[in-house]
Amino acid sequence: MGVHPIPDIGSLRTLCQGQKLSEDRRLWYVFPRLVSIYITWVLLHTNISALQVTVASVLAVLAGTVLLSMAPAWVALLGVVALMIHHLLDKVDGEIARFRQTFSLSGVYLDELGHTLASAGMFLGLGIHLCWKARGVEEVLTNLAPAFVGALSMVMVRQNKGAAYLVFARNVLRQPALLADGTAPRGPSLFSLETVLQDRGGNAKSKPGPRARFLAGLRDLVLLVSEYSFVLLLVLVGLAIEMITSDDTFLKGLLLGQAALQFLVLACLIWINVTGNLRSECLRLNALARESARSDSGAGEGQAIERASVATGPRGQA
Repeated sequence: MGVHPIPDIGSLRTLCQGQKLSEDRRLWYVFPRLVSIYITWVLLHTNISALQVTVASVLAVLAGTVLLSMAPAWVALLGVVALMIHHLLDKVDGEIARFRQTFSLSGVYLDELGHTLASAGMFLGLGIHLCWKARGVEEVLTNLAPAFVGALSMVMVRQNKGAAYLVFARNVLRQPALLADGTAPRGPSLFSLETVLQDRGGNAKSKPGPRARFLAGLRDLVLLVSEYSFVLLLVLVGLAIEMITSDDTFLKGLLLGQAALQFLVLACLIWINVTGNLRSECLRLNALARESARSDSGAGEGQAIERASVATGPRGQA
């Protein structure tokens, strides 16, 4: 690995975050990166690698889940802080990788593992935390049931958002006939991943009508309220209330409400995928792969395959 001079914060932000911020301009998405770039700048002056930061983020998730599940509210609050550290390090590892051009499949895998553990750990940790004050088996189950539903739903929501990538890589590449069902290709759904990313980056291909704008606004509101970082912030508020008042009513309501919301989002995603979005996304990925293969017709086969996999694969480290 070559030695690169470390630029100032502004230049580093452009190098490491420019593409990300152009793809998603939401304040909620941008704010953590305003902090993460300073951590990245410091770590770039050390020999700490992007992979090591990813491992640290996974360890932060495990520590945060355990601490959040403890009975004292102040200890559980430390768990939320650990989960927030994971959220920041999840940005830092990708920024270091992009600056040093040190990408790895292990890093991508561990990054995805961290996301999965964080989604499940937040719900399970909160559910167990509430069980310490439970009076009887019935109240324990009242806390654990929504915790498991919320954890499972949030993990499956993440999988279903990128279901097309998995289906395309695992099935369509081996059985191209899966796309030859005679159905005419349609444009991406308002609720598809492609459309969501276009809207977040301000790259919509056409101006939507009033109904589409309303549905897009409702879509974005639901995605925001159900997003990991937003839920984590609400847990932080709930634990602060519990510390001050010794009342966990807010946390119980939050757990139940978020479990129901995550389940609803999952059901909607499954319906959207089954009713056409999955095929639309696979057609888009197939077109990208073919375009990449044509553009590399003069290059070596190995290079063409490599570029096609980059064009069609899910995003790497954040």
